[in-house]
Amino acid sequence: MQASTIRRSFHLQLLPIEIQPHQVLNVEIVQHSDGARSIYQQNLMSLGAEVQLPEVCDAQDVSIAVLEGTGNLLINDEQIPLEPGMFVFIPAKTHHTLRADTKLVFFLHRCTPDPMIAAPWLINL
Repeated sequence: MQASTIRRSFHLQLLPIEIQPHQVLNVEIVQHSDGARSIYQQNLMSLGAEVQLPEVCDAQDVSIAVLEGTGNLLINDEQIPLEPGMFVFIPAKTHHTLRADTKLVFFLHRCTPDPMIAAPWLINL
């Protein structure tokens, strides 16, 4: 069996959308399911200043890549300040919530959980 590489060009241009305080914009980019089970999903989200999302304990692994703005992510009881260039991984079944201090734009990726990764981690690019 021979493996092949699929290469597709991808260009994303963030349009200047005027988002108001307390407003949420959620754009689904890709979703792939296997019947009723979601394999992965990618969204582009923009939160207005002072938006507080409700606490979530997702059944899937979640990754957040911050593109613009500042905010705070609360994972279990640990507070993580968010800024552009930050990438955060949250394993499935981990309580978390997010608050935007300013307009906050980020990619959100949800995928089938990896049982080998049990703790959240982050990198700042």
